[in-house]
Amino acid sequence: MNSQTTLAIGLVLLSSISITSIADAAETLMNAAQTPSTETPISLTIELKTKAKRWSLDQGEYQRYLDLMQGPLGKWNPDLDPLLALGMFATSSLQEQRYAELYAQQEFDLTERALQFQQAYRVAFDSLYPSKTMLDQRLLAPYFAHQQNKSSMREAKQLAQQRFVDGDRLLLFVPSTCSQCLSLINRLMSLLSSTQRSGVDVYVKNAQDDVAVRAWAQAHNIQSDWLDEQRLTLNRDEGLLQRLASQSSDSTPSSMPIFLKRNERFFQLNRESLGL
Repeated sequence: MNSQTTLAIGLVLLSSISITSIADAAETLMNAAQTPSTETPISLTIELKTKAKRWSLDQGEYQRYLDLMQGPLGKWNPDLDPLLALGMFATSSLQEQRYAELYAQQEFDLTERALQFQQAYRVAFDSLYPSKTMLDQRLLAPYFAHQQNKSSMREAKQLAQQRFVDGDRLLLFVPSTCSQCLSLINRLMSLLSSTQRSGVDVYVKNAQDDVAVRAWAQAHNIQSDWLDEQRLTLNRDEGLLQRLASQSSDSTPSSMPIFLKRNERFFQLNRESLGL
C-alpha cells in the first residue's frame, strides 16, 4: 500500500470519528434540554432568603423554623407560621421578645388592612343597596348566645382545674350503653391533668361481673394505657352509687353522676360547675 492510499484511509476514518462525536454531543445537549433541571444549592439559598424576608427573618432563622416543622411541632401544627414557631421555641428572652414584636407588627398590619377593606366594603354596600341592612341582628342572636355559653363553660372549667389537688379521684357512674362516655371521661381526665396520683374511677351500673365491665370498656374504646398507668380504673357499681346518693345534698338527677373522692371523703359534683 502506497503512502497516498494510507493517507486517504486515514482521512476517511478521521472524518467518520468527527461526525460521530458531533452527533453524540448534539444528542447529549438535546437530552439535557429535555430533562427537567434540578434545583441547585444557589437556587435553594435564594428561595430560602426570599421566604425568610417575607417574615423579616434571616436565612438561619427560617432554616431553624423548617427544622422545627420536621419534628412533633409540624406534625401537630402543620400550618404554624414561622414567627409563632420560633417564638414558642426561643432560646433566650431577647429572642422571644424579638419574635413577639415581629408577630405583633404582623397582626397589627393585617388587622389594619382588614378594617380598611371593611370600611370600603361598607361604603360600597350602602351605595349599591341603600335600602337594605347589612346584617339582621335577630339571626345572630343564637350565635351570640352559643358563644357566651362556650365562654362561661371555659371559665368554669379553668376554675374547676384549680380546685383539684394531688391524689383526687373523680368517680363517674355510667350506664351499660353510653354514646358520650368516652368524651366525658376525656374531659374529666383533662381536669386532673395538672395533678399527680389522680385519676378517674369509672363504675358501670348494673354490671353483673368483671366480664361485663371488660366488654363495656371494649365497646366504648377505652385506652389500655390509661388503665396501665392507673389514671383510669374500671369497676362494678355494686350499690356504691345508691349509698353515695343517699348521703349527698344534691337532689338533681343525673344519668351519669360524678363524685369527688378526697381523703376518703366523697362529694357530689355538678357538671356545670366543672364546665362540662
